[in-house]
Amino acid sequence: MQEKNIYPVFDRALTRDDKQKFLNQHSRVLWFTGLSGAGKSTLSIAIEKELFNKGFVCQLLDGDNIRSGINNNLGFSIRDRKENIR
Repeated sequence: MQEKNIYPVFDRALTRDDKQKFLNQHSRVLWFTGLSGAGKSTLSIAIEKELFNKGFVCQLLDGDNIRSGINNNLGFSIRDRKENIR
């Protein structure tokens, strides 16, 4: 029996290897967690600038920016906070 790919969109997507070869760099994730006001965003912005200045393609995803964009309909109730980090 032939297996069916239940995620057909991935058949069309570029692979990580394709992207790494194109960008001539390997993908990495830096994930900063901590209390509000601890400096996560400040540190992330500084690292993004440094990586960019060294010729790396990078993307900064800040929780506050995501909350004001795709999660802009959420408040700060326990339920909304759980949904925001889901």
